[in-house]
Amino acid sequence: MTTTSLTIPGVAGTITVEQSPWSGYRILVDGVRIKPRGFPRNRLTLPGVDGPVEARVKGGALRVHPIIVIDGVEHPTGPPTPRVLQVLVAAPVVGIILIQGVIGFLLAFGGVYLNQAIVRSDRPHGTKVALTSLTVVAVLAIEIALIVAVLAAS
Repeated sequence: MTTTSLTIPGVAGTITVEQSPWSGYRILVDGVRIKPRGFPRNRLTLPGVDGPVEARVKGGALRVHPIIVIDGVEHPTGPPTPRVLQVLVAAPVVGIILIQGVIGFLLAFGGVYLNQAIVRSDRPHGTKVALTSLTVVAVLAIEIALIVAVLAAS
């Protein structure tokens, strides 16, 4: 689980963002979990210095670290993800074109999950590019091997 802490003016306390592969991200203020509301569940009411502060969370598959938006001001919870890594994070989804159904879905989104974990890690940029590229190649190689096996069996 990746943890990031930041201080935002007007919010009473330190905001901590915990990112888990299974439950997504959790927002805490001084250790107290803030439950999101709305649809999609991206609206937060944070404890403020002068009363409650309304916030919105921007996330997504290409945005590895969520952004907290208060009064139109974006507060990133991590470093920006370069475009190259954004493309490589989402690239395994292309595999759904090759193998559709449950197996294709599991391989594609398993690759996306793995790539997001690689990008969130504390590695040099070049290493992240190499590892995410390797994940994309591995997912596509597994899918091609499955296609060849099915065609050989029939």
